[in-house]
Amino acid sequence: MPEPLDTLDRRYRAACKVLFKQEVGPLSEFVPYLDGLIEPNMHRKSSISGKDVAYSLHEYSEGSKWISFDEIDFGKKYAPIDAGAITGLNSLLAAISGRVYYTGNVILGNSKFVESSSNVTDSFFMHNTSRLSDCKYCASTIVGRLCEDSFGVYGPGETNYCIRCTQTYRDKRCFECWTCQNCSDCYYSYNLDACQDCIFCFNLKAKRYCIGNLQLGPADYNLIKEKLLAEMAAGLKRDKKLPSLMDIIQKSPKSNPPHAGAIEAAGRIDKNSIDAEFSKTAKLLLGTELRGMDLHKDWLERHTHPVEDRASIASGERITMAPRLTAIPEIPHDRIVTMAQARALGELTKMEPADVEKISLANVHEKLGKLAFLPVAFYEGTNMNIIEGATSIDSSSCYRSSGTVYSKFCAYMFYTRNGERLFGCEQVFDSSFCINCYYSNKLTRCFECDSCRGCADCLFCHNCENVQDSMFCFNVKNMKYAIGNAEVGRENYLVIKKMVLSEIGGKLQKEHDLKLDIYNAGVFQGEKT
Repeated sequence: MPEPLDTLDRRYRAACKVLFKQEVGPLSEFVPYLDGLIEPNMHRKSSISGKDVAYSLHEYSEGSKWISFDEIDFGKKYAPIDAGAITGLNSLLAAISGRVYYTGNVILGNSKFVESSSNVTDSFFMHNTSRLSDCKYCASTIVGRLCEDSFGVYGPGETNYCIRCTQTYRDKRCFECWTCQNCSDCYYSYNLDACQDCIFCFNLKAKRYCIGNLQLGPADYNLIKEKLLAEMAAGLKRDKKLPSLMDIIQKSPKSNPPHAGAIEAAGRIDKNSIDAEFSKTAKLLLGTELRGMDLHKDWLERHTHPVEDRASIASGERITMAPRLTAIPEIPHDRIVTMAQARALGELTKMEPADVEKISLANVHEKLGKLAFLPVAFYEGTNMNIIEGATSIDSSSCYRSSGTVYSKFCAYMFYTRNGERLFGCEQVFDSSFCINCYYSNKLTRCFECDSCRGCADCLFCHNCENVQDSMFCFNVKNMKYAIGNAEVGRENYLVIKKMVLSEIGGKLQKEHDLKLDIYNAGVFQGEKT
Protein backbone atom coordinates (compact mmCIF):
# COMPACT_ATOMS: atom_id res chain seq x y z
CA MET A 1 0.00 0.00 0.00
CA PRO A 2 1.54 3.35 -0.97
CA GLU A 3 2.36 5.86 1.76
CA PRO A 4 0.60 9.21 1.14
CA LEU A 5 3.62 11.34 2.00
CA ASP A 6 5.97 9.30 -0.19
CA THR A 7 3.61 9.66 -3.13
CA LEU A 8 3.05 13.35 -2.47
CA ASP A 9 6.80 13.91 -2.23
CA ARG A 10 7.26 12.44 -5.70
CA ARG A 11 4.41 14.54 -7.07
CA TYR A 12 5.78 17.70 -5.44
CA ARG A 13 9.23 17.11 -6.90
CA ALA A 14 7.66 16.57 -10.32
CA ALA A 15 5.55 19.73 -10.01
CA CYS A 16 8.64 21.78 -9.10
CA LYS A 17 10.47 20.34 -12.08
CA VAL A 18 7.59 21.40 -14.33
CA LEU A 19 7.43 24.91 -12.85
CA PHE A 20 11.12 25.66 -12.23
CA LYS A 21 12.76 23.24 -14.70
CA GLN A 22 14.54 21.47 -11.82
CA GLU A 23 13.84 19.83 -8.50
CA VAL A 24 14.32 22.00 -5.42
CA GLY A 25 14.15 19.44 -2.62
CA PRO A 26 11.77 17.13 -0.75
CA LEU A 27 8.25 18.16 0.22
CA SER A 28 9.04 17.77 3.93
CA GLU A 29 11.46 20.71 3.82
CA PHE A 30 8.81 23.10 2.46
CA VAL A 31 5.86 22.38 4.76
CA PRO A 32 6.08 25.66 6.76
CA TYR A 33 6.38 27.62 3.52
CA LEU A 34 3.46 25.86 1.87
CA ASP A 35 1.30 26.34 4.94
CA GLY A 36 1.77 30.11 4.68
CA LEU A 37 -1.16 30.69 2.29
CA ILE A 38 -3.74 28.57 4.06
CA GLU A 39 -5.67 28.43 7.28
CA PRO A 40 -4.13 25.26 8.79
CA ASN A 41 -6.21 22.50 10.33
CA MET A 42 -6.73 22.43 14.07
CA HIS A 43 -5.66 19.20 15.79
CA ARG A 44 -7.11 17.68 18.94
CA LYS A 45 -6.90 14.29 20.68
CA SER A 46 -9.93 12.04 20.41
CA SER A 47 -11.86 11.85 23.68
CA ILE A 48 -12.59 8.22 22.76
CA SER A 49 -9.17 6.85 21.79
CA GLY A 50 -6.59 9.61 22.18
CA LYS A 51 -5.75 9.50 18.45
CA ASP A 52 -4.97 12.68 16.56
CA VAL A 53 -8.03 14.31 15.01
CA ALA A 54 -7.86 17.06 12.38
CA TYR A 55 -10.51 19.78 12.19
CA SER A 56 -10.95 22.14 9.27
CA LEU A 57 -12.81 24.56 11.56
CA HIS A 58 -11.32 26.45 14.48
CA GLU A 59 -14.61 27.55 16.04
CA TYR A 60 -15.23 24.66 18.43
CA SER A 61 -14.82 25.70 22.07
CA GLU A 62 -11.91 24.51 24.17
CA GLY A 63 -12.92 21.92 26.72
CA SER A 64 -15.29 20.21 24.26
CA LYS A 65 -15.20 16.48 23.59
CA TRP A 66 -13.63 15.35 20.34
CA ILE A 67 -14.19 12.35 18.11
CA SER A 68 -12.83 11.10 14.79
CA PHE A 69 -15.38 10.43 12.07
CA ASP A 70 -14.33 6.78 11.87
CA GLU A 71 -15.05 6.35 15.59
CA ILE A 72 -18.72 7.28 15.33
CA ASP A 73 -21.26 4.50 15.83
CA PHE A 74 -24.18 5.74 13.76
CA GLY A 75 -26.23 2.76 14.91
CA LYS A 76 -25.88 3.53 18.61
CA LYS A 77 -29.14 3.85 20.54
CA TYR A 78 -29.54 6.60 23.10
CA ALA A 79 -32.05 6.66 25.91
CA PRO A 80 -34.66 9.38 25.47
CA ILE A 81 -34.26 12.34 27.79
CA ASP A 82 -36.81 12.80 30.55
CA ALA A 83 -39.08 15.35 28.92
CA GLY A 84 -40.81 16.07 32.22
CA ALA A 85 -37.51 17.14 33.80
CA ILE A 86 -36.82 19.83 31.18
CA THR A 87 -37.76 23.21 32.60
CA GLY A 88 -35.79 25.39 30.21
CA LEU A 89 -32.72 25.69 28.06
CA ASN A 90 -30.21 25.19 30.90
CA SER A 91 -31.76 21.93 32.07
CA LEU A 92 -31.90 20.69 28.48
CA LEU A 93 -28.21 21.41 27.98
CA ALA A 94 -27.37 19.53 31.16
CA ALA A 95 -29.43 16.54 30.01
CA ILE A 96 -27.67 16.18 26.65
CA SER A 97 -24.13 17.28 27.59
CA GLY A 98 -22.73 13.75 27.67
CA ARG A 99 -23.74 13.24 24.03
CA VAL A 100 -22.00 16.26 22.54
CA TYR A 101 -18.90 15.29 20.54
CA TYR A 102 -17.43 17.42 17.76
CA THR A 103 -16.26 15.43 14.75
CA GLY A 104 -12.99 15.72 12.85
CA ASN A 105 -11.10 13.59 10.34
CA VAL A 106 -14.24 13.77 8.19
CA ILE A 107 -13.32 11.76 5.09
CA LEU A 108 -16.30 10.99 2.86
CA GLY A 109 -17.14 9.17 -0.34
CA ASN A 110 -14.54 7.30 -2.36
CA SER A 111 -11.43 8.70 -0.67
CA LYS A 112 -8.12 6.95 0.05
CA PHE A 113 -4.66 7.79 1.37
CA VAL A 114 -5.79 10.86 3.28
CA GLU A 115 -3.80 12.09 6.30
CA SER A 116 -4.08 15.03 8.73
CA SER A 117 -7.12 16.27 6.82
CA SER A 118 -10.82 16.85 7.35
CA ASN A 119 -13.93 17.58 5.31
CA VAL A 120 -12.45 15.81 2.30
CA THR A 121 -14.72 14.01 -0.18
CA ASP A 122 -13.90 11.68 -3.11
CA SER A 123 -10.20 12.53 -3.02
CA PHE A 124 -6.89 10.65 -3.05
CA PHE A 125 -3.44 11.31 -1.58
CA MET A 126 -4.19 14.27 0.66
CA HIS A 127 -2.06 15.69 3.49
CA ASN A 128 -2.97 18.69 5.65
CA THR A 129 -5.97 19.55 3.49
CA SER A 130 -9.57 20.51 4.18
CA ARG A 131 -12.83 21.31 2.43
CA LEU A 132 -11.75 19.62 -0.80
CA SER A 133 -13.70 17.32 -3.09
CA ASP A 134 -12.79 15.34 -6.20
CA CYS A 135 -9.07 16.10 -5.84
CA LYS A 136 -5.79 14.22 -6.14
CA TYR A 137 -2.24 14.77 -4.86
CA CYS A 138 -2.69 17.82 -2.68
CA ALA A 139 -0.83 19.08 0.38
CA SER A 140 -1.40 22.22 2.44
CA THR A 141 -4.40 23.06 0.25
CA ILE A 142 -7.93 24.06 1.31
CA VAL A 143 -11.37 24.98 -0.07
CA GLY A 144 -11.42 23.60 -3.61
CA ARG A 145 -12.81 21.14 -6.12
CA LEU A 146 -11.46 19.14 -9.03
CA CYS A 147 -7.81 20.02 -8.53
CA GLU A 148 -4.67 17.93 -8.90
CA ASP A 149 -1.05 18.41 -7.86
CA SER A 150 -1.77 21.48 -5.74
CA PHE A 151 0.65 22.47 -2.99
CA GLY A 152 0.11 25.43 -0.66
CA VAL A 153 -3.00 26.64 -2.52
CA TYR A 154 -6.08 28.36 -1.13
CA GLY A 155 -9.27 28.05 -3.18
CA PRO A 156 -8.25 25.97 -6.22
CA GLY A 157 -10.94 25.10 -8.73
CA GLU A 158 -10.18 22.71 -11.59
CA THR A 159 -6.51 23.56 -11.11
CA ASN A 160 -3.41 21.47 -11.91
CA TYR A 161 0.29 21.82 -11.05
CA CYS A 162 0.00 24.96 -8.95
CA ILE A 163 2.17 25.93 -5.99
CA ARG A 164 1.59 28.79 -3.54
CA CYS A 165 -1.43 30.29 -5.29
CA THR A 166 -4.73 31.63 -4.04
CA GLN A 167 -8.20 31.60 -5.61
CA THR A 168 -7.38 29.92 -8.89
CA TYR A 169 -9.86 28.63 -11.45
CA ARG A 170 -8.86 26.39 -14.34
CA ASP A 171 -5.22 27.35 -13.99
CA LYS A 172 -2.30 25.12 -14.93
CA ARG A 173 1.39 25.31 -14.06
CA CYS A 174 1.23 28.49 -11.99
CA PHE A 175 3.25 29.80 -9.06
CA GLU A 176 2.27 32.70 -6.77
CA CYS A 177 -0.76 33.58 -8.88
CA TRP A 178 -3.65 35.31 -7.14
CA THR A 179 -7.27 35.47 -8.33
CA CYS A 180 -6.38 34.20 -11.77
CA GLN A 181 -8.56 32.13 -14.07
CA ASN A 182 -8.06 30.13 -17.25
CA CYS A 183 -4.31 30.80 -17.11
CA SER A 184 -1.24 28.66 -17.65
CA ASP A 185 2.50 29.01 -17.09
CA CYS A 186 2.19 32.21 -15.07
CA TYR A 187 4.26 33.38 -12.10
CA TYR A 188 3.88 36.14 -9.51
CA SER A 189 0.75 37.67 -11.03
CA TYR A 190 -2.61 39.03 -9.89
CA ASN A 191 -6.03 39.14 -11.59
CA LEU A 192 -5.24 37.54 -14.93
CA ASP A 193 -7.89 36.04 -17.17
CA ALA A 194 -7.14 33.69 -20.07
CA CYS A 195 -3.42 34.51 -20.04
CA GLN A 196 -0.40 32.34 -20.80
CA ASP A 197 3.29 32.81 -20.14
CA CYS A 198 3.09 35.91 -17.94
CA ILE A 199 5.38 36.94 -15.09
CA PHE A 200 4.91 39.87 -12.69
CA CYS A 201 1.71 40.89 -14.47
CA PHE A 202 -1.45 42.55 -13.18
CA ASN A 203 -5.02 42.91 -14.46
CA LEU A 204 -4.48 41.48 -17.94
CA LYS A 205 -6.87 39.54 -20.13
CA ALA A 206 -6.02 37.21 -23.03
CA LYS A 207 -2.31 38.10 -23.09
CA ARG A 208 0.78 36.00 -23.70
CA TYR A 209 4.54 36.48 -23.35
CA CYS A 210 4.28 39.43 -20.94
CA ILE A 211 6.62 40.49 -18.16
CA GLY A 212 5.56 43.45 -16.05
CA ASN A 213 2.55 43.83 -18.40
CA LEU A 214 4.97 44.47 -21.29
CA GLN A 215 4.38 42.36 -24.39
CA LEU A 216 7.52 40.57 -25.62
CA GLY A 217 8.38 38.27 -28.46
CA PRO A 218 8.53 34.56 -27.56
CA ALA A 219 12.34 34.38 -27.81
CA ASP A 220 12.93 37.45 -25.62
CA TYR A 221 10.32 36.29 -23.13
CA ASN A 222 11.78 32.80 -22.81
CA LEU A 223 15.28 34.16 -22.30
CA ILE A 224 14.20 36.32 -19.34
CA LYS A 225 11.91 33.60 -18.02
CA GLU A 226 14.79 31.11 -17.95
CA LYS A 227 16.85 33.51 -15.85
CA LEU A 228 13.99 34.23 -13.42
CA LEU A 229 13.13 30.56 -12.96
CA ALA A 230 16.77 29.80 -12.19
CA GLU A 231 16.68 32.51 -9.50
CA MET A 232 13.46 31.10 -8.04
CA ALA A 233 14.85 27.58 -7.93
CA ALA A 234 18.08 28.75 -6.31
CA GLY A 235 16.14 30.65 -3.64
CA LEU A 236 13.96 27.65 -2.88
CA LYS A 237 16.95 25.34 -2.59
CA ARG A 238 18.81 27.76 -0.36
CA ASP A 239 16.08 29.19 1.87
CA LYS A 240 13.24 26.67 1.47
CA LYS A 241 10.96 29.60 0.68
CA LEU A 242 10.50 32.62 -1.57
CA PRO A 243 8.84 35.96 -0.88
CA SER A 244 5.13 35.97 -1.62
CA LEU A 245 3.67 38.31 -4.21
CA MET A 246 2.31 40.47 -1.38
CA ASP A 247 5.74 40.59 0.27
CA ILE A 248 7.18 42.01 -2.95
CA ILE A 249 4.35 44.50 -3.41
CA GLN A 250 4.69 45.72 0.17
CA LYS A 251 8.29 46.72 -0.61
CA SER A 252 7.35 48.52 -3.82
CA PRO A 253 7.36 52.33 -3.92
CA LYS A 254 3.97 53.97 -3.62
CA SER A 255 2.43 55.17 -6.86
CA ASN A 256 -0.79 56.90 -7.80
CA PRO A 257 -2.63 55.18 -10.64
CA PRO A 258 -3.46 56.99 -13.84
CA HIS A 259 -7.11 57.95 -14.22
CA ALA A 260 -9.11 54.75 -14.64
CA GLY A 261 -12.70 55.78 -14.10
CA ALA A 262 -14.99 55.60 -11.08
CA ILE A 263 -16.63 52.72 -9.33
CA GLU A 264 -19.44 50.93 -11.14
CA ALA A 265 -22.94 52.25 -10.56
CA ALA A 266 -24.61 50.38 -7.74
CA GLY A 267 -28.07 50.35 -9.27
CA ARG A 268 -31.28 50.45 -7.28
CA ILE A 269 -30.70 49.84 -3.57
CA ASP A 270 -33.41 48.37 -1.35
CA LYS A 271 -32.05 47.31 2.03
CA ASN A 272 -35.51 47.29 3.60
CA SER A 273 -36.58 44.29 1.53
CA ILE A 274 -33.63 42.25 2.88
CA ASP A 275 -34.32 43.40 6.43
CA ALA A 276 -37.94 42.33 6.06
CA GLU A 277 -36.88 38.85 4.95
CA PHE A 278 -34.58 38.58 7.98
CA SER A 279 -37.51 39.34 10.26
CA LYS A 280 -39.75 36.83 8.48
CA THR A 281 -37.09 34.13 8.62
CA ALA A 282 -36.55 34.70 12.34
CA LYS A 283 -40.31 34.47 12.88
CA LEU A 284 -40.42 31.22 10.91
CA LEU A 285 -37.53 29.63 12.82
CA LEU A 286 -37.97 31.02 16.33
CA GLY A 287 -41.57 32.12 16.51
CA THR A 288 -40.22 35.59 17.30
CA GLU A 289 -39.91 38.43 14.83
CA LEU A 290 -36.47 39.98 15.14
CA ARG A 291 -36.30 43.50 13.77
CA GLY A 292 -33.13 45.06 12.35
CA MET A 293 -30.32 43.02 10.86
CA ASP A 294 -27.76 45.59 11.89
CA LEU A 295 -28.85 45.42 15.53
CA HIS A 296 -27.90 41.73 15.42
CA LYS A 297 -24.68 42.24 13.44
CA ASP A 298 -22.22 41.00 16.08
CA TRP A 299 -24.29 37.88 16.71
CA LEU A 300 -24.72 37.10 13.01
CA GLU A 301 -21.03 37.63 12.23
CA ARG A 302 -19.62 35.75 15.22
CA HIS A 303 -18.68 32.62 13.28
CA THR A 304 -18.43 33.97 9.74
CA HIS A 305 -15.68 35.73 7.82
CA PRO A 306 -17.21 39.23 7.51
CA VAL A 307 -16.61 41.56 4.60
CA GLU A 308 -14.33 44.54 5.11
CA ASP A 309 -14.59 48.13 3.89
CA ARG A 310 -11.82 49.83 1.94
CA ALA A 311 -11.46 52.79 -0.43
CA SER A 312 -10.33 52.76 -4.05
CA ILE A 313 -6.92 54.39 -4.44
CA ALA A 314 -7.98 55.41 -7.95
CA SER A 315 -11.17 57.26 -7.01
CA GLY A 316 -11.49 57.33 -3.23
CA GLU A 317 -14.85 55.62 -3.46
CA ARG A 318 -15.85 52.90 -1.04
CA ILE A 319 -15.23 49.25 -1.88
CA THR A 320 -16.40 46.25 0.11
CA MET A 321 -13.83 43.49 -0.08
CA ALA A 322 -14.09 39.78 0.53
CA PRO A 323 -12.71 38.60 3.88
CA ARG A 324 -9.10 37.55 4.28
CA LEU A 325 -9.20 33.82 4.99
CA THR A 326 -5.58 32.88 4.66
CA ALA A 327 -2.38 33.41 6.62
CA ILE A 328 -0.95 35.53 3.81
CA PRO A 329 0.32 39.08 4.23
CA GLU A 330 -2.67 41.39 3.99
CA ILE A 331 -3.41 43.05 0.67
CA PRO A 332 -2.08 46.63 0.90
CA HIS A 333 -4.95 49.03 1.49
CA ASP A 334 -3.31 51.73 -0.60
CA ARG A 335 -3.38 49.59 -3.75
CA ILE A 336 -7.04 48.60 -3.85
CA VAL A 337 -9.16 49.47 -6.89
CA THR A 338 -12.47 48.36 -8.36
CA MET A 339 -12.58 45.63 -10.99
CA ALA A 340 -13.51 48.12 -13.71
CA GLN A 341 -10.57 50.29 -12.75
CA ALA A 342 -8.28 47.25 -12.69
CA ARG A 343 -9.25 46.29 -16.23
CA ALA A 344 -8.39 49.79 -17.43
CA LEU A 345 -5.13 49.90 -15.49
CA GLY A 346 -4.03 46.60 -16.98
CA GLU A 347 -4.05 48.26 -20.38
CA LEU A 348 -2.53 51.54 -19.22
CA THR A 349 0.42 50.40 -17.09
CA LYS A 350 3.53 48.44 -18.02
CA MET A 351 7.23 48.27 -17.26
CA GLU A 352 9.77 49.93 -19.49
CA PRO A 353 11.69 47.59 -21.85
CA ALA A 354 15.01 48.51 -20.20
CA ASP A 355 13.63 47.57 -16.78
CA VAL A 356 12.32 44.24 -18.03
CA GLU A 357 15.72 43.36 -19.50
CA LYS A 358 17.35 43.86 -16.06
CA ILE A 359 14.59 42.38 -13.94
CA SER A 360 15.41 39.98 -11.13
CA LEU A 361 13.82 38.70 -7.94
CA ALA A 362 16.10 41.03 -6.03
CA ASN A 363 15.04 44.24 -7.78
CA VAL A 364 11.53 43.59 -9.10
CA HIS A 365 9.93 45.37 -6.14
CA GLU A 366 11.46 48.62 -7.39
CA LYS A 367 9.44 48.40 -10.62
CA LEU A 368 6.06 46.96 -9.53
CA GLY A 369 4.75 50.08 -7.81
CA LYS A 370 3.12 51.49 -10.93
CA LEU A 371 1.50 48.13 -11.88
CA ALA A 372 0.34 46.53 -8.65
CA PHE A 373 -3.22 47.82 -8.28
CA LEU A 374 -5.44 45.15 -6.81
CA PRO A 375 -9.18 44.60 -7.23
CA VAL A 376 -10.77 42.94 -4.22
CA ALA A 377 -14.43 42.67 -5.26
CA PHE A 378 -15.62 40.64 -8.24
CA TYR A 379 -19.02 40.62 -9.92
CA GLU A 380 -20.05 38.29 -12.73
CA GLY A 381 -23.36 37.77 -14.47
CA THR A 382 -26.50 39.66 -13.46
CA ASN A 383 -26.45 41.06 -9.93
CA MET A 384 -29.17 43.28 -8.47
CA ASN A 385 -29.53 45.02 -5.14
CA ILE A 386 -26.11 43.92 -3.89
CA ILE A 387 -25.44 46.22 -0.92
CA GLU A 388 -21.97 46.50 0.61
CA GLY A 389 -21.13 43.10 -0.80
CA ALA A 390 -18.18 41.52 -2.56
CA THR A 391 -17.74 38.72 -5.09
CA SER A 392 -21.23 38.06 -6.33
CA ILE A 393 -22.36 35.93 -9.27
CA ASP A 394 -25.91 36.11 -10.61
CA SER A 395 -27.38 37.02 -7.22
CA SER A 396 -29.83 39.56 -5.87
CA SER A 397 -30.77 41.34 -2.65
CA CYS A 398 -27.67 40.48 -0.61
CA TYR A 399 -26.23 42.67 2.16
CA ARG A 400 -22.76 42.61 3.74
CA SER A 401 -22.09 39.25 2.11
CA SER A 402 -19.31 37.71 0.01
CA GLY A 403 -19.24 34.79 -2.37
CA THR A 404 -22.96 34.74 -3.13
CA VAL A 405 -23.55 32.56 -6.19
CA TYR A 406 -27.04 32.12 -7.69
CA SER A 407 -28.49 33.31 -4.37
CA LYS A 408 -30.93 35.88 -3.02
CA PHE A 409 -31.94 37.55 0.24
CA CYS A 410 -28.75 36.87 2.17
CA ALA A 411 -27.05 39.00 4.82
CA TYR A 412 -23.86 38.68 6.87
CA MET A 413 -23.14 35.60 4.78
CA PHE A 414 -19.93 34.12 3.44
CA TYR A 415 -20.03 31.79 0.45
CA THR A 416 -23.24 30.22 -0.68
CA ARG A 417 -24.41 28.69 -3.92
CA ASN A 418 -28.13 28.34 -4.61
CA GLY A 419 -28.96 29.88 -1.26
CA GLU A 420 -32.09 31.79 -0.30
CA ARG A 421 -32.83 33.71 2.87
CA LEU A 422 -29.61 32.84 4.67
CA PHE A 423 -28.43 35.07 7.51
CA GLY A 424 -25.20 34.77 9.50
CA CYS A 425 -24.18 31.64 7.61
CA GLU A 426 -20.89 30.39 6.18
CA GLN A 427 -20.38 27.92 3.32
CA VAL A 428 -23.97 26.72 3.16
CA PHE A 429 -25.13 25.41 -0.21
CA ASP A 430 -28.50 24.55 -1.76
CA SER A 431 -30.27 25.76 1.37
CA SER A 432 -33.01 28.16 2.40
CA PHE A 433 -34.48 29.92 5.44
CA CYS A 434 -31.51 29.45 7.79
CA ILE A 435 -29.86 31.55 10.47
CA ASN A 436 -26.36 30.92 11.83
CA CYS A 437 -25.67 27.69 9.95
CA TYR A 438 -22.24 26.57 8.78
CA TYR A 439 -20.50 24.21 6.34
CA SER A 440 -23.68 22.38 5.40
CA ASN A 441 -25.68 21.32 2.33
CA LYS A 442 -29.37 21.06 1.60
CA LEU A 443 -30.75 22.61 4.78
CA THR A 444 -34.27 23.98 5.12
CA ARG A 445 -35.49 26.07 8.06
CA CYS A 446 -32.49 25.39 10.28
CA PHE A 447 -30.96 27.39 13.16
CA GLU A 448 -27.44 26.95 14.57
CA CYS A 449 -26.50 23.85 12.56
CA ASP A 450 -22.96 22.84 11.58
CA SER A 451 -21.63 20.20 9.16
CA CYS A 452 -25.10 18.87 8.37
CA ARG A 453 -26.67 17.56 5.18
CA GLY A 454 -30.25 17.05 4.08
CA CYS A 455 -31.80 18.34 7.32
CA ALA A 456 -34.95 20.36 7.91
CA ASP A 457 -36.45 22.19 10.89
CA CYS A 458 -33.43 21.52 13.10
CA LEU A 459 -31.87 23.52 15.95
CA PHE A 460 -28.37 23.17 17.34
CA CYS A 461 -27.30 20.10 15.35
CA HIS A 462 -23.79 18.96 14.35
CA ASN A 463 -22.76 16.35 11.78
CA CYS A 464 -26.29 15.16 11.13
CA GLU A 465 -27.73 13.74 7.93
CA ASN A 466 -31.38 13.41 6.97
CA VAL A 467 -32.55 14.61 10.39
CA GLN A 468 -35.83 16.51 10.69
CA ASP A 469 -37.69 18.32 13.45
CA SER A 470 -34.88 17.75 15.94
CA MET A 471 -32.61 19.69 18.29
CA PHE A 472 -29.26 19.24 20.02
CA CYS A 473 -28.38 16.16 17.98
CA PHE A 474 -24.76 15.21 17.27
CA ASN A 475 -23.40 12.62 14.84
CA VAL A 476 -26.68 10.90 13.94
CA LYS A 477 -28.65 10.08 10.81
CA ASN A 478 -32.27 9.54 9.80
CA MET A 479 -34.12 10.85 12.85
CA LYS A 480 -37.29 12.82 13.47
CA TYR A 481 -38.58 14.50 16.62
CA ALA A 482 -35.27 13.80 18.33
CA ILE A 483 -33.55 15.60 21.21
CA GLY A 484 -30.02 14.68 22.24
CA ASN A 485 -29.76 11.86 19.68
CA ALA A 486 -32.96 10.08 20.77
CA GLU A 487 -36.45 10.34 19.35
CA VAL A 488 -38.96 11.61 21.93
CA GLY A 489 -42.15 11.69 19.86
CA ARG A 490 -43.91 14.61 18.27
CA GLU A 491 -45.89 15.75 21.32
CA ASN A 492 -42.94 15.84 23.73
CA TYR A 493 -40.74 17.41 21.08
CA LEU A 494 -43.12 20.27 20.35
CA VAL A 495 -43.58 21.06 24.05
CA ILE A 496 -39.82 21.32 24.64
CA LYS A 497 -39.24 23.15 21.37
CA LYS A 498 -41.79 25.80 22.32
CA MET A 499 -40.10 26.27 25.69
CA VAL A 500 -36.61 26.54 24.14
CA LEU A 501 -37.64 28.92 21.35
CA SER A 502 -39.49 31.19 23.75
CA GLU A 503 -36.33 31.55 25.82
CA ILE A 504 -34.09 32.09 22.79
CA GLY A 505 -36.48 34.54 21.12
CA GLY A 506 -36.87 36.59 24.26
CA LYS A 507 -33.12 36.82 24.75
CA LEU A 508 -32.55 37.94 21.16
CA GLN A 509 -35.33 40.50 21.26
CA LYS A 510 -33.98 42.01 24.44
CA GLU A 511 -30.21 41.82 23.91
CA HIS A 512 -29.83 41.19 20.15
CA ASP A 513 -27.41 38.44 21.11
CA LEU A 514 -27.30 34.81 22.21
CA LYS A 515 -24.18 33.47 23.86
CA LEU A 516 -25.13 29.83 23.23
CA ASP A 517 -24.29 28.54 19.74
CA ILE A 518 -23.60 25.25 18.02
CA TYR A 519 -19.85 25.61 18.58
CA ASN A 520 -20.01 25.92 22.38
CA ALA A 521 -23.06 23.74 23.15
CA GLY A 522 -20.85 21.03 24.67
CA VAL A 523 -19.38 23.29 27.35
CA PHE A 524 -21.95 26.04 27.72
CA GLN A 525 -22.81 26.72 31.36
CA GLY A 526 -26.05 28.56 30.73
CA GLU A 527 -27.19 32.16 30.83
CA LYS A 528 -29.08 34.06 33.45
CA THR A 529 -32.61 34.69 32.27
